[in-house]
Amino acid sequence: MQIDEIIQNIIMLFQSPAIYAVALLVILVVLGVAIKRRPKGPEGPPIVKYMSKMMSRIEKGKPLKDVPSKSRRDIITESFEEKMHAIGLQPSTDSGHIPTSRTPLAKYLLDHGVTESTTDAIVSELSALESKEAVKEIMDAAAESEGVSFTSVELDMAKQLALEEWMRARRRISS
Repeated sequence: MQIDEIIQNIIMLFQSPAIYAVALLVILVVLGVAIKRRPKGPEGPPIVKYMSKMMSRIEKGKPLKDVPSKSRRDIITESFEEKMHAIGLQPSTDSGHIPTSRTPLAKYLLDHGVTESTTDAIVSELSALESKEAVKEIMDAAAESEGVSFTSVELDMAKQLALEEWMRARRRISS
C-alpha cells in the first residue's frame, strides 16, 4: 500500500499553485541559461564571421569597412618576435621590421649607408635585370643616392657583389 500513498502525495503536491510557479520558474531559468550560452554570431572561422558581417552591411545599405590584412613581412616579424621572446631575447626593431634574410650584397650596401628600403628594392629587383650593364648602372645609381659613402674601390666591390648575386638569381630562374 505504500505505492498508493506515494501517488496520493504526488497528486496532493501538484494541487498547490505554488508548485506550478516553482516549476515555471525552473523552466525559465534553464531556458535563460541556454539562450545566454549559445553563440551570438555566425559559427565558423573568423573569416566566415567577417564575411557574414560584410553581407549584413551590404543588405542594410551601409558602406563596407576595409578588410583587416597583414603583409607577409608583418606575419614573419610577429612570428620571429614571439619566438625570440619565448627564449628570453629582445629582437632589434629599429628599422620597423626584422629582415627575413640578408645577402652579402645587402649587408655591404647597408654598411655603406644605402637605406634599407633602397637595398631591399635593389636585391628584390636584381633578378629582373637583363644585362650586366644594367646591374652596374643600378649600383652607380645607388652610389649617387643621399647619405651613401662609396670610394671607387668600394663601388667596384659593390658592383662585383651585385653581379654575383644577379648571376645566382639568373641560375635559380633558369633551373
